[in-house]
Amino acid sequence: MSQDESVSQAERISRAIEADILSAAYPPGERLDERQLGARFGVSRTPVREALNRLVADGLAEHRARQGVFVARISLASVFELFEMLAVMESASARLAARRMKADDVQRLLQLADETVLAAASDDATVYTSANTRFHELIYTGSCNRLLEESAKQLRRRAAPYREHIHRVAGRRSATAQEHVAIAAAIRAGEGQLAADLMFQHLDIHRPEFADYVFILSRTVENVMA
Repeated sequence: MSQDESVSQAERISRAIEADILSAAYPPGERLDERQLGARFGVSRTPVREALNRLVADGLAEHRARQGVFVARISLASVFELFEMLAVMESASARLAARRMKADDVQRLLQLADETVLAAASDDATVYTSANTRFHELIYTGSCNRLLEESAKQLRRRAAPYREHIHRVAGRRSATAQEHVAIAAAIRAGEGQLAADLMFQHLDIHRPEFADYVFILSRTVENVMA
């Protein structure tokens, strides 16, 4: 098996386990057995081990010395802290991108914003998630700050299981996609403060419009902790 194939398998397995954790199929404190998971997914223990390491890095699982990997206990406060920090970092990325992003990348960003609008209208979750990820990651790259880019990507990955689960339930894709269009336009205009403010609002879990979103988040975390 090549390294790329192993990484692809690890990502597929980690996403499947993420979904099981968020749906409480794997409750907090349950041991994630490498052998059983290998049999379930029909793979060797190497990609399973890599998938479990991803889950540990994302805070959904924890290593226990000489015992193995277990589903972590997640608090609502820790999830809020994650979203708050992500909003701060993405806002900073948008501000810098408005000053530094190359013209070709700005045009690509505008195209990606439009792609998220089309994907939201088609109600295709896979296509939307892909375009959404590329939109945000292009802004990280456009900040021309590698440390900020790497940190934002890591935080975004940690938040991904919650965002995808909640967006699927709350159905905010159309509104979110329109916000992408406004953010891209501000970056194109070189309006750093506006781009930063729009991005912060885009991700601000405390905004009034997110009342239902926060409610669903709390229920999601309660289910994970139950």
